[in-house]
Amino acid sequence: MLFNDCRCSSNKRRESYSYAQYGVQSNPPSNTDLPMRVLFQEGDEISLDNTEILLASGYLYLVDFIFLATPEADSFMQITPKINNSLQLLYSFFAPTGSASRNASASGSFTIPVTGSNAALSFNLTYSAAVRNIDITGAISVTALHKISREGCS
Repeated sequence: MLFNDCRCSSNKRRESYSYAQYGVQSNPPSNTDLPMRVLFQEGDEISLDNTEILLASGYLYLVDFIFLATPEADSFMQITPKINNSLQLLYSFFAPTGSASRNASASGSFTIPVTGSNAALSFNLTYSAAVRNIDITGAISVTALHKISREGCS
């Protein structure tokens, strides 16, 4: 699959691939951004800074996430992606637990066109005040799908 479709005036095509996967294993307080660690990372367009995935300008990115947590019975967790520190409610996932279960899962997928300047992506976790402790694990995959600017052609 060609991720960097950059056609330049010299009719040369440069291919580069950028993709990454980050893992989460934590028990953070409610209304905090999830800390992540690198599982793998290829290319220069995607990188990690503790709780923020940094995305280079000029690309369309595909983001997939899946989380499993234990917010206790009759409770919930909500995962809300943040782009440049702005909550993106359209991409959020509300995961309730029932009276017979303590577990909740959340998953989603969305695209981000990054133009102009670089972008920072994080994932905010919120849960009920009645929850004493929450353990959350998950994975976030990010792929640069397509170059959307001519910047960087050679």
